Amino acid sequence: MRLPSSQNSFSFRFDSLLPRLVVFGLACSVTEFSQGSPEVASLESHPGAAIYRKMCLECHGETGEGVEGKADDPLYGNRDLESLTGRIERTMPEDEEDLCVGEDARAVAEYIYDAFYSEAARARNTPARVELARLTVPQYRNSVADLILGFRGQIGYGEERGLRAYYYGGYKFNDREEFRKEKKKDRFETRDQQIRFDFGEGTPKREEAREFAPQGFSIRWEGVLLPEETGEYEFVIRTRNGATLWVNENDHNENTGTEKTIDAWVAPGNEVRDEKGTRYLIGGRPYPIRLEFFTYKEKAASIELLWKPPHGVLQTIPTHNLTPDWVHESHVASNPFPADDRSVGYERGTSVSKAWFDAVTAGGIDAADYVVTHLDQLAKTKDDQPDREKKIREFGRLFTERAFRRPLSKEEEKRFVLRHFDEAENAEQAVKRIVLMALTSPRFLYPNLSHGEEPDQWDIANVLALTLWDSLPDERLRNRASNGHLANPNQLGGAVDQMVWDWRTKAKVREFFHHWLELERAVELSKDETVYPEFNDSVLADLRTSLDLFLEEAIWGENADYRQLLLADYLYLNERLGKLYGKPGIKGGFQKVSLDANRRSGLITHPFLLSSLAYHNSTSPIHRGVFLTRNIVGMTLKSPPMANEFKEGKFDPNLTMREKVTEMTRAKACMACHVTINPLGFSLEHYDGIGRWQTKDRNKPVDATSEFLTDSGETIQLTGARDVAEFAANTPSAHRAFIQQVFHHLVKQPVLAYGPDTMEELRSGFAESGFNVPQLLKRVALTAAQGPPADSSGPELSSASR
Repeated sequence: MRLPSSQNSFSFRFDSLLPRLVVFGLACSVTEFSQGSPEVASLESHPGAAIYRKMCLECHGETGEGVEGKADDPLYGNRDLESLTGRIERTMPEDEEDLCVGEDARAVAEYIYDAFYSEAARARNTPARVELARLTVPQYRNSVADLILGFRGQIGYGEERGLRAYYYGGYKFNDREEFRKEKKKDRFETRDQQIRFDFGEGTPKREEAREFAPQGFSIRWEGVLLPEETGEYEFVIRTRNGATLWVNENDHNENTGTEKTIDAWVAPGNEVRDEKGTRYLIGGRPYPIRLEFFTYKEKAASIELLWKPPHGVLQTIPTHNLTPDWVHESHVASNPFPADDRSVGYERGTSVSKAWFDAVTAGGIDAADYVVTHLDQLAKTKDDQPDREKKIREFGRLFTERAFRRPLSKEEEKRFVLRHFDEAENAEQAVKRIVLMALTSPRFLYPNLSHGEEPDQWDIANVLALTLWDSLPDERLRNRASNGHLANPNQLGGAVDQMVWDWRTKAKVREFFHHWLELERAVELSKDETVYPEFNDSVLADLRTSLDLFLEEAIWGENADYRQLLLADYLYLNERLGKLYGKPGIKGGFQKVSLDANRRSGLITHPFLLSSLAYHNSTSPIHRGVFLTRNIVGMTLKSPPMANEFKEGKFDPNLTMREKVTEMTRAKACMACHVTINPLGFSLEHYDGIGRWQTKDRNKPVDATSEFLTDSGETIQLTGARDVAEFAANTPSAHRAFIQQVFHHLVKQPVLAYGPDTMEELRSGFAESGFNVPQLLKRVALTAAQGPPADSSGPELSSASR
């Protein structure tokens, strides 16, 4: 992406940017001071201005910025004028609401709205700008992985699940000698959905294995592992016999530093034992997996492959996390990084610290060691090749070009590549220096630094890859940029269509939903065993899987539609969840189950979400109402003036949860926000603390009805969750809130930086597409690739520094 130039641009020595930022603790930012305009001048004479200065300024500040200790939150929001007027009449001035009503309330609302409250006012007063940003931690890890992987080839996987399985009559993964002599078949290939077998004292229970001998056979499973979260994974082989596991290792040559994830080849007895190993994996990426098992002259045989994902429980690796395809291994930067800044609600790379630079350096050193260890494989050379060094030099050039996301000039090739071969003792040392230099260079770490007066096709390719994949351009995208295809709107659209359906986009979208739905609150989720004895870690893990399967179907399925996220009447249930959530007849693994549409309505009634938005021993209309207000309905809430902790013991034990919350929030100061929160939260009271349907609370009928005042000032009747879902599914303000969240997660920049009309263009396009989420992703990516308006200003490199 090009950050447009202006008189206010600053320049710096390109290759010394990072050390300067870190050593001197400087933060790069561009501050714009708004100039006076006729529009602003006319607001000063508006009748509402005098009312604001008299009644509001003391608490809210000159420009609605808020005053510490009085009104901390700024007077910014997304209500329309009518709704803002109504809010002022009901709640302002605090404790003296009767002083500003009728025409006065209308006048001050008009002034506030036009002066600083509305999106247009904020864009005028503080123009949003594309910020200079480094790679976030996920972007860094994915970029390094894909950069190295690109020298092995592309990776992907299909829809089939399970693993390829090769069964052998011999214990050494071959045919037995007597069968070879007689030219009889002593092996077969199949697909296994999971690895969980107890052969007892016999052989595999398949027709093809009828002549296998119990005293000696072997099995090899191969395929792809699909982890969903980033973090440390514990793998467990539970067996009586010999077994070896490799995760993310395709090269079984000991000379390349290959490490077995689990080496359980020697069986000290015939008792069942657990052998463990760990791997740090990036969520959403496919990894090769291979398990070998054999039994020889042992009484019994069994094998099970389990894992414990981050925030998960030990379980047999599920079928949906395995495919029978083949992929190259990926280098994973597993060293720790400081957390990215989330102060504006989404991750962004705007902070630089010594800890971050140390992490980047450690990641670069680790990657350099990995590249040198696998150099002949990556550079496609051999030790005894006469032109080996020539090929390695070419590898160094290509590695740097791909890290910098554009071709190198001759001068740059000498500076960043060739000089290392001239100065180093050997080719391996030169490559190590090149990799470390590239991965700690601002050209790699700051992907939105400007490279020219106008964005070229390499800029476009870079923005598309970063937006949709959190990574850098792959070979196909580089070829399109090189051939000029990204300058043609039709070809550009076709390229983005393909990128949207890539596994990397799907991985990034899964992360978005985990953030949007605030799933981090479920990391330490537990329930009172006396109230919910059926709820345990295994149920929690199943619920998370159920939610992920639901999201995948609603977003990427045949009828992909944002509204289905809210209105769908189905869940994914397995046998355990079926017993808990009213479908005891379900047998086996996860399956799509249709439910009563009056009782289930998409995301907002999914048991995982409802469980996370509840207390350990009861429901929580406040937590659920706040979530629905901000994330689903798309209305703003100010922070409460003081925390008001819910204390169960202070209420009459015979009161329902609704009655307790009503009593607790009765004060006028509370009702300013709870007039919105409570009706939405009460709409979910038919769902207990773990998301089961309930009709009574404290032996009283559940009351989920209420009146809800919308942003536009309209009052609607809510009778339950589906009414909330219908409202959000068909309300433009809710659509805008969802689009803004998607934009922030993908682009990691403010929407307004791309023009005042961008949000409405995205919203109208979303509606025209039938609320198709993949089409929304495409529009967001194209918007980011187009860049901010030409009259925007921001940091860029001076020509002397490039």
